[in-house]
Amino acid sequence: MAVGLLGALAPGVGRAQAPDAGNPSVLQLCAEDENSYPWLLRDRSGLNMLMVRLLGQRLGLRFEVTLLPWRRCLLSLQEGGVDGAFKASFQPERLKIGRYPMRGGQVDVERAMLEESYHLYRLKGSAVSWDGQQLSQLDGAVGAQAGFSIVAWLRQQQLPIEASAKAPDAILAMLQRGRIGAAALQTSQGDYTLSRNPQFAAQIERQGPPLVSKPYYLLLSHAFVKRHPALAERIWDGVAAVRESAEYRQALHLALAGAAAASP
Repeated sequence: MAVGLLGALAPGVGRAQAPDAGNPSVLQLCAEDENSYPWLLRDRSGLNMLMVRLLGQRLGLRFEVTLLPWRRCLLSLQEGGVDGAFKASFQPERLKIGRYPMRGGQVDVERAMLEESYHLYRLKGSAVSWDGQQLSQLDGAVGAQAGFSIVAWLRQQQLPIEASAKAPDAILAMLQRGRIGAAALQTSQGDYTLSRNPQFAAQIERQGPPLVSKPYYLLLSHAFVKRHPALAERIWDGVAAVRESAEYRQALHLALAGAAAASP
């Protein structure tokens, strides 16, 4: 099911602009269907949804968002089933799937939606550790979510990987049962899952500095950018403007404060 994310003009966001002649007034987007606090939750709350709503108000567009398994979302983008997908980190192989905001031939970090990190999660008492440079004392594979960019990073580190599950709670359950030696999860998802599951929090902990931190973007389909190049640039410019707006930054501050209070 999709939901429209338009409403009346919100205070402090800026005056809505009419779509250019020939441009669509409704865009179809997809996003991951797993909880990713504070960015996106299954109940369609979260900062990503707020950003999309404010972006629609700013540009005079309506965005309809469908929640899908991440790999299916990216496939739909590649096949033109949707106009855009969020939130996606940069991977060179995804250039065949969709278009990132670019500047000077490079992905434009100034027009990213957000920055997010990955952390290592381990059983309490385990010796496996990440010191910021090297993973040591690993006994078993590292669990990661199917289709997520951390899988490629783990592969670059020449580590054994278990990436058959798409949900963070399924990966932590494998860790709890000893089927994997550690888990590599987006920090927000890992911490949120522990905070919501006392049985996990009693046995599992986040360890060390981030494995990696990276910006995340709104990807647009090749077909959409080809048909509406100027609108695509306006959308990506609008993402940056909303990200720095007072309304969004206040919501971000409150959400991150809540996440810090709930983190293990």
